[in-house]
Amino acid sequence: MDMLSSVLEVLALLALNLAIGVIGFIPSFLVTGLNINLLGLTGGIAISLLGEIFGAILGFYLYRYGFSKVQPSWKKSRFWHFMHSRSVGTVFFGILLFRLVPFIPSGLITAGASLTPIRGSMFFIASSLGKIPAVLVEVAAVYGFTQIVPSGYQYAAALFVLAAAGLIWMRKRKKDAAGSRQ
Repeated sequence: MDMLSSVLEVLALLALNLAIGVIGFIPSFLVTGLNINLLGLTGGIAISLLGEIFGAILGFYLYRYGFSKVQPSWKKSRFWHFMHSRSVGTVFFGILLFRLVPFIPSGLITAGASLTPIRGSMFFIASSLGKIPAVLVEVAAVYGFTQIVPSGYQYAAALFVLAAAGLIWMRKRKKDAAGSRQ
């Protein structure tokens, strides 16, 4: 039974990491701390990296599908034309470089890449190569934080960030709904 609960814990953490990777705007450091606390440093790195990489590729295909459903008039915009006129090599190195910058939201990079002609396999390679050092830096920062700050404060900080993100999201949603009624 203990082995089964360990496997279920790892699968639940992997699913959570994938969801964070797909959504792309929730700070992954929140779940990185959880990964480290529950699985140790090595297991935390592995789950964080797998979640980030495979969440990004899943998000890439979901964004690409969503963008394929936009109104044809939007596809005539300058922005759409600009994104589609980039060479695959330019897009590849752009993804790689943007992934190395730790404070650019992952979802923004993924969404932007899905608007370009890059194939999923090339996105996977560029995104993965860029995410490896970024995740290692994130793990180092979170690990240091978890070693210095008592766990009660860590959970309070995580809850505060999640509550603030939820309030911002609800406010934006309410504002969008009010704007669409006018």
